[in-house]
Amino acid sequence: MKLSINQIAHALDLPQGKVERWIRQGRIPLVRHDNTCTFDQQTLARWALQHDLKFSPNRKPQPECMQTDDVSLAAALRNGGVHHGVGGKDTAAVFQAAVEQLAIIPEANKPHLVQKLIEREALTSTGIGKGIAIPHPREPESLGVERPAVAACYLQDPIDFKALDGRPVSVMFILLSPSVQMHLQLLSRLSFCLRQAAFIAFLGRQPDETALLSKLNQMERPCEPSDQRRP
Repeated sequence: MKLSINQIAHALDLPQGKVERWIRQGRIPLVRHDNTCTFDQQTLARWALQHDLKFSPNRKPQPECMQTDDVSLAAALRNGGVHHGVGGKDTAAVFQAAVEQLAIIPEANKPHLVQKLIEREALTSTGIGKGIAIPHPREPESLGVERPAVAACYLQDPIDFKALDGRPVSVMFILLSPSVQMHLQLLSRLSFCLRQAAFIAFLGRQPDETALLSKLNQMERPCEPSDQRRP
């Protein structure tokens, strides 16, 4: 039986982001075929036992819901903006082109941000698969950003980010935050959206800022309690 990353996360009862990080680090056995990563259930069961983890492939996944916190993804997108036709033939070039369009960053700080994005990308790819990357600087507070910002950047030409699934990136979300805590909150909210197949398909149509903000506002509405009953 072949399992997807999402199924593996549920089976191990771990956040999908942690599973993806372990995959990038080569800590989880996987099979690559035609730009797709799958997992053999028996191999993974043995691996989980060796690492003192519980592996329950039949675990029923819990419905996901956007966490309620003080950071609004839609508000951050208003600060960062939506940018179409971002040019460049490699990651450094698209970072340069994208940062030039960010009004929230003072001109004097833009070269510093570009360098921070390049340094972060050198550590491990921010390409999360499905043609999407989430580049962000380490130590976000060092840039002096006063408001959280997410810049949605549609690339003019797909760029190889060395993502896990091998697909070139056509959409970047640059995350900027005044603190590490706020960065983690934004990343959590964005990751929630990017786990939804319908949202990925929506991004493929390269929506404008109005449409993307509307979609995010809709997705950020709190879920109703599971035990709530209609009269």
